[in-house]
Amino acid sequence: MNPKTIKRIVVATDFSELSAEVIDTAVAFARDSGATVDLVHVTAEMAYAVPPPMDVIQVPVDVSKVMAEATARLDEAQERVRALGLVCEGSLLVGRADTEIVEHAAKTKADLIILGTHGRSGLGHALLGSIAEKVVQHAHCPVLTLPMHQR
Repeated sequence: MNPKTIKRIVVATDFSELSAEVIDTAVAFARDSGATVDLVHVTAEMAYAVPPPMDVIQVPVDVSKVMAEATARLDEAQERVRALGLVCEGSLLVGRADTEIVEHAAKTKADLIILGTHGRSGLGHALLGSIAEKVVQHAHCPVLTLPMHQR
């Protein structure tokens, strides 16, 4: 992939320390290519798995406080990127993280997706799955994953 062909980078953030590294990596790519940095945070819907035939129930929960905090943190991250002289956009999405990231990247015609991977294995991976793995499997564009470094 030629860096000059990268015009939009979707960057998934969960506001963790790893996400800060992911944003820094996206900034480096954007500086080299002149790309727009598109920060995305996905807030999960409240749902519970129940025995068939229902499978999943949506729970009506007031998530306004969660959304307000996520919006404020996303705004802070955008301002940090803009302060470096880059074009930065942000989107707060609701749903399954992997699905929302892939759909947003397709809708915005992203050239690259960058996200972190927490490196869960065993039972943690079986229960929670890997968002990064699912994004890699379903994305229409290249995906760069950054592993969490053990400190």
